[in-house]
Amino acid sequence: MAAPELSIALAHLLRGPVHAEDVPAVWTSITSLGPQLREHLEVLGMRLVVDDVENYAYLRQLDELPEGMPRLVRRHALTFTATVLLILLRQQLATAESDGDTPRLIVTTEEMVESMRLYHRDGTSDEKIAYDITALVNLGYLRRLRGETDVFEVRRIIKALVTADWIAEFGDRLLQLIPSGENAADHAPDPMPDDADAQAAAATEGAPA
Repeated sequence: MAAPELSIALAHLLRGPVHAEDVPAVWTSITSLGPQLREHLEVLGMRLVVDDVENYAYLRQLDELPEGMPRLVRRHALTFTATVLLILLRQQLATAESDGDTPRLIVTTEEMVESMRLYHRDGTSDEKIAYDITALVNLGYLRRLRGETDVFEVRRIIKALVTADWIAEFGDRLLQLIPSGENAADHAPDPMPDDADAQAAAATEGAPA
């Protein structure tokens, strides 16, 4: 029978990405039981990714699965505007790091709405623009600060999802697309590489990105 710490760590990982600051005891188990976790996850067609610098861990589907084995990691497609917001937040995080600012990037609803206004049609309400914020909260890219309604922390796991290579290939082109017609978003590239969006701190079904 598996040790309770191993079972608890597996359960958390299968629900979604794990951040050390959120569940310190689980994080300790993940870092100390890595080989056992990887052995169990490989049977399920998944692999464990651990970032010891940023202190988070998440699951990815193996590149090759046995014939007939279903995927356990769900893919979460983002809308055009939610993808744009994710890129903008990733760029803000990179700027904050290069400036030597606090390792935490804190943003408000008002700031995000204003940065996104250009990518919505004229007359779009603030409430509708804010739908993208809710989507990123649900997926775990943003975390609402305790006791706050409109203040959020950008989770650093987005660095594993919105990579520098991806931005170089798609980001600038995507940010240049200013919706002017009903099908403007049709020109946008897929928001994330295979599996990545499902692993984000959000993949609420992570196996639960």
